[in-house]
Amino acid sequence: MAQTVINLSDPINTWVTKSNDMAADIGDLATLSDSAATLVHAINSIDSDIGARTSLTTSVKTSLVDAINSIGTDFLEQTDSASVKAFFASSTTISLDSGTPVGARAQFSLVDSSVVAGKLASGIISTEKIVDDAITLAKMANNSVSTSELVDSSITQAKIQINTITSASFKSATSLLIKNTAGTTLKTMFGPGE
Repeated sequence: MAQTVINLSDPINTWVTKSNDMAADIGDLATLSDSAATLVHAINSIDSDIGARTSLTTSVKTSLVDAINSIGTDFLEQTDSASVKAFFASSTTISLDSGTPVGARAQFSLVDSSVVAGKLASGIISTEKIVDDAITLAKMANNSVSTSELVDSSITQAKIQINTITSASFKSATSLLIKNTAGTTLKTMFGPGE
């Protein structure tokens, strides 16, 4: 819109029209929501309410719009967990529940496969965190169970496979020969010598 200028050569009716146009551009001071009596006071009051842009903690301070638009970027660039947590409502913890109360500044959920071994602190998984029957034979390394892990008397007859014990397994193996009267061995029996 072009600037309204009253020229010395303008007739009275043009002067009146231009004055009314300027008054319309300014508006009615009585309709100000601020108690200021002049436009200058009203503008100063708005400026005081807004505050100094240099006091903004956002990375961009050139204008209020730019500062507000930079908040999202500033949030994503936070590296300190305390700074990130500060973006959430102080009365709540960071919640994965989609029903987070009104007033929380953000909600988030973990992406599938986002928790990897590198994100777990050493010694963080205790026995109470392991579900019963969760450790199966497939999860045990080959040769990981030695005699020191076996409970005394845990190997019973039922756990010994048929045809697996040979005389070579006996301690101080000894043999008993059964012979006929001619001295021919009919049967040899093996057993431990102790």
